[in-house]
Amino acid sequence: MSIKLISIDVDGTLINRQGDVTPATRSALQRAADAGIHVTLNTGRPLSESGALLKALPMMRYVVLCTGAEVRDLKTGETIARHGLTNEENRRLYDLLSPLDGMIQIFNEFDGKLYNRAWDLARADRFCPPNLAKMCRETHVAVADLDAFMDGYTGTASKIHLFFPNHEEKLKAAALLEGLPFFVSESVPNDIEVMPLGVDKGTGLSALAAYLNLTPAEVMAVGDGENDLAMLRYAGLSVAMGNACDTVKKTARVVTETNDEDGLAKAVERVLRGEWR
Repeated sequence: MSIKLISIDVDGTLINRQGDVTPATRSALQRAADAGIHVTLNTGRPLSESGALLKALPMMRYVVLCTGAEVRDLKTGETIARHGLTNEENRRLYDLLSPLDGMIQIFNEFDGKLYNRAWDLARADRFCPPNLAKMCRETHVAVADLDAFMDGYTGTASKIHLFFPNHEEKLKAAALLEGLPFFVSESVPNDIEVMPLGVDKGTGLSALAAYLNLTPAEVMAVGDGENDLAMLRYAGLSVAMGNACDTVKKTARVVTETNDEDGLAKAVERVLRGEWR
């Protein structure tokens, strides 16, 4: 059965270490779209962080956002699926994790943006790689008093996400979350994302595939990090980037080159040539 949907992680997969989509990657994805294959992001980012990427990739109509919590049709504006934290869960996690030395990010249901402490956002390079720090400063909302913001917040949230300055602080967060009824994962080495239990990139991808009347055998997923495992397990053709962690490489059916070697483009080209099915 041929591939009809390609689900693509962003950081470490779609973009290289400089944070760029290379011409080779853009060209391969366009050829896939021209061949009738749905090409979609499957990312931990919300739509507000994905605008520049999507502008550069106009062939993408559907997106799986916030680590599977949201599935959107960009053409119609329709929300195909949404599974977020309740307000009570969001507040519980904020109270638990905000005292740590981390850049905590609040996903606002009402405007789709992320809210940070102004002080943390100003020194974002302390918490995350330069390209991610730049993106955060450009797309997030700086709040002088995030505690007060949370006291007045009445909505749900796609997830809670934190960047940490070191691995030790991340381990403290993991210890606080141990045994609680949430799905905990990571997208880069020193971050943690906390989702509703049972929500991940795989459930988001499954919802999109069902909407498009596709089976797992018709789906290809490409990723590099721990939070990609669920979508790789769902897809009939699972591809690990050459820069992926060992767990991802062991889970995936095939391994392509790294994100600095146009690994995604090469994987798509192999599918178009019929080498991988």
